[in-house]
Amino acid sequence: MDAFPFHVTVIRTSRKRSASIRLADGKVTLRVPDTLSDKQIKDLILKKMRWIKQKLKTLSARPTPKQYASGERFAYLGKQYTLKRINGPVPSIKLTHGCFEATVRESAGNSKAIIRSLLIDWYQSHAEKYLIDKTQRFAKQIGVTPHSITVKHYKSRWGSCSVHGDIAYNWQIILAPHWIVDYVVVHELCHILEHNHSSHYWKHVERYSPNWRECRQWLTNNSNNLDAVNG
Repeated sequence: MDAFPFHVTVIRTSRKRSASIRLADGKVTLRVPDTLSDKQIKDLILKKMRWIKQKLKTLSARPTPKQYASGERFAYLGKQYTLKRINGPVPSIKLTHGCFEATVRESAGNSKAIIRSLLIDWYQSHAEKYLIDKTQRFAKQIGVTPHSITVKHYKSRWGSCSVHGDIAYNWQIILAPHWIVDYVVVHELCHILEHNHSSHYWKHVERYSPNWRECRQWLTNNSNNLDAVNG
């Protein structure tokens, strides 16, 4: 169907009593009862126009699923590094000469899964060391003592701090630039001082992370790009 800023495929069927919209690969598929006229269908699309545009925009912003093949780029502390596959007897991965060098057996049946696992393990181990060190340094500046520091996998948060001072981070924050990691660390440590998001709490954060508003906006804009294991 023409006259819209996106491609629309209309499927008429006698099995449906109401219309349904499906979005995939930048296209819109509309399944409607065969009794609906062209005008009714156009009116329906116009009514849903704002929602469709927003959904298409969100879908297009999602990162392309990784194939874990030579030449792909992966982030670490705000910089991009090229993946290079090497055949070898012992599976391993290291960051060297500006690239992630993954060693995989030549006969490996599912090299994508193997490299993905190697890379996740690498990220997690480096995230743990880096975040513990950074947390300890900022804790001295702020004057607090975390009860524990751990690295986990969260779906929708970058860190947490319990009422007892147990701090946990999402390991994927290690993909972000240094200054963003600094903000996340300060954010969680300041919860030991104020276990809320009151104005007093944000004053503590601003003292040690003056650009916290910019950091928060950066995370909002780039959260989809910090998924190191998509695919």
